[in-house]
Amino acid sequence: MTPRPWDTYDAYLFDIDGTLLNCTDAVHYFAFCDALTAIAGRPVNLDGVVTQGSVDPAILRDAFTLAKVPEAKWRPRLGEARELMCAQVDRNRADFRMDVLPGVREVLAHLRSRGKILGVATGNLAAIGRAKLAHCGLLDSFHFGGFSDDFETRPAVIAAAVAQARALTSPDASICVIGDTPSDIHAAQANHLDVIAVATGIFPYEALAGEQPTRTLRLLAELLEAGAA
Repeated sequence: MTPRPWDTYDAYLFDIDGTLLNCTDAVHYFAFCDALTAIAGRPVNLDGVVTQGSVDPAILRDAFTLAKVPEAKWRPRLGEARELMCAQVDRNRADFRMDVLPGVREVLAHLRSRGKILGVATGNLAAIGRAKLAHCGLLDSFHFGGFSDDFETRPAVIAAAVAQARALTSPDASICVIGDTPSDIHAAQANHLDVIAVATGIFPYEALAGEQPTRTLRLLAELLEAGAA
């Protein structure tokens, strides 16, 4: 079945890392490591933890679990760990090294020109996600942010972002998710949403297409090449 024209949804939910921008620094990584170490009381890092497509609180959880830190020790301090991460990223944001991915600015501008509601639905904590977007000059392109502070699964992040989008539009608004990982696809599908997968992260086009998103792209710029509705 031919998907509906890509720019005819009422609202759009964009992932950040690998979808809107490519980050080559380690600011976010070291914020994780230092927060984990502070709570555990011994060195803990992200070795062995699956981070792509995950959300920050789940990454913290999985790192503590892999390091055999008792849940009774870290769970009550999870909020403190998030605060430590955000504070460290804020201190080190001058070390950000990021590039906006091809077509992103143009796609966002096109959708804004058509009166669409744009949000992010990301695994980043709010302060960290906003800092990345601001650094790249993208923050003002979005009407709202769906972040992971209170969630340990990506479907829950998407569901909360959907609620925000529909509060700004209508209860039956059509919404499309745009992301670069199988987790983005699965989270959209779990929320009964269309999803555009773009192979600008670590997952190749074929792997994303195999998860049966609504559309699969190699670059977001392909949307503009396909033309507008």
